[in-house]
Amino acid sequence: MRALRRANLDVAHTKGFNPNMRMVFALPLPLGVTSDSEYVDIWFNKPYEPYEVLEALADKLPEGIQLLMSFEVEKAALMEDVGSAIYHFKIEENKEIKRALDQLIQMDEINVFKSNKKGNIDLLPLIYKIDYHDNQAFSVLCKAGAKGNLNPHLLINALEMYTDIKINVVSINRNKLFLKIP
Repeated sequence: MRALRRANLDVAHTKGFNPNMRMVFALPLPLGVTSDSEYVDIWFNKPYEPYEVLEALADKLPEGIQLLMSFEVEKAALMEDVGSAIYHFKIEENKEIKRALDQLIQMDEINVFKSNKKGNIDLLPLIYKIDYHDNQAFSVLCKAGAKGNLNPHLLINALEMYTDIKINVVSINRNKLFLKIP
């Protein structure tokens, strides 16, 4: 938001007692998860060409953050357009991780408790593919978006619960978000 102010772009604000810039990230990150690729909707009070927004923000963003593309959209429901994501897990070395991942993905269902009004949920329909890299890393292609979303922390909980191994997570990174094809 600071970069938008510094770029002198005429960003629209919400109405009410405490107005905020009208911007929405496609899929909020779970606590403690980093990301390499995000989508964001930003509303402006006046029309800009997409290249103007990129140019205005290019040198105003914090180090390590860059905008790759900008385009105008007709509708503003980006979260509904997200279909899947890839999460990369780095863990402390665990010689049992490949066996545990194979065991988990072959189950008929993976029920875990989600602390919201849904209670228990089955993670299996949310997992499309698990790639084992080595004893310290694996990636998961999973469902993501407004109509079903795999929380990577719940996957770790399920691995520990169903396979009786302890996993010490070093980091979780969302490598990519994929939009649904219309």
